[in-house]
Amino acid sequence: MKSNDVINLLEQLAPKRYACDWDNVGLLVGRRDKEVKKIMIALDASLSVIEQAAANKADMLITHHPMIFSAIKKVDYDDITGKKIAKLIANDITYVAAHTNMDAAVMADIAAKKMELIDARPLDVTYTEKMYKLAVYVPVESADLVRSTMLNDGAGFYGNYSHCSYNIAGKGTYMPLEGTNPYKGTVNKFEVTDEIKIETLVSDSNKNRIIRHMLEVHPYEEVAYDLYEISDSGYDIGVGKIGRIKEPVELIECVNIVKAQFGINNLRLVGDPDKKVRFIAICPGAGKSVVKNAIKMGADVLVTGDIDHHTALDAYEDGLCIIDAGHFCTEHFIVDYLKNHLLRCFYKDDLDNKDIEVISAKEESPFIFL
Repeated sequence: MKSNDVINLLEQLAPKRYACDWDNVGLLVGRRDKEVKKIMIALDASLSVIEQAAANKADMLITHHPMIFSAIKKVDYDDITGKKIAKLIANDITYVAAHTNMDAAVMADIAAKKMELIDARPLDVTYTEKMYKLAVYVPVESADLVRSTMLNDGAGFYGNYSHCSYNIAGKGTYMPLEGTNPYKGTVNKFEVTDEIKIETLVSDSNKNRIIRHMLEVHPYEEVAYDLYEISDSGYDIGVGKIGRIKEPVELIECVNIVKAQFGINNLRLVGDPDKKVRFIAICPGAGKSVVKNAIKMGADVLVTGDIDHHTALDAYEDGLCIIDAGHFCTEHFIVDYLKNHLLRCFYKDDLDNKDIEVISAKEESPFIFL
């Protein structure tokens, strides 16, 4: 498998269009045609992590945080960023970052599930996916194949449900003209046949692929289908989540849940430990930018990291409690998730990539509590 193939798998999981405008994601160092046999996953492209990748003879390094955020004018080996780039190139390691696109596509959902949030929605929308209704007319005997092809390809997502479709039995009429090769019927003879109209939902990003695959398995020479944009409808994707828990709990109990779910021993708390909370916002990593959104959307508490003194003070006076569990600890779970996701992709029956090894780097938070 080439580097570009792995990058495409990442793009399917966390499309670059989900990323914030200021972010820098995707291929940052290396070449797309590099043959990949070993991949290392890490939260940060620290010098230690890059050295681990080189020592383990990794062909590719994937991190959550980009090593390069803004344009650089020179690669100076005495500069830490230049030193990292040089080591990556010297060891022929392709380096890829998946940051706020991964936050929006995966990170926020996992964090919300850890907190058992109900009716969770994005704290800060970074992308709205347009939705369409796809309707296709299929002979009865081919309906199962065409339907399963579309649904297994990503059609039919509706809220927390997948594989949704509506199927209507009816009669199709047509007359094959000269030069045609009809699936059923005779040239120049009017035909009536039993058909199923399959309706399902597709997103703007996957509609072309789903239609293409549908056409490949459809038996008709000329396929009748309709695609309607659903006005005032879209799927919001973004950073962080806000939702509610089943029953209110004291803030200190929420602290204990965060510690247990994210493997944290120490954290900082803003607010009265005895205060009852029910509406919880969570933003893995640095959450200063979503504090105002959390307040506006009615959160009782925000779980995040990297909150400074003045932001904490203002939030407290505005009625928002904050659990600052640290940047590293609230995000590091993405390493194992991404590792397992790639392994599942490589071990699919239709892919011959079972010899690719995926390993995690050894890393820890730069902060020590004394």
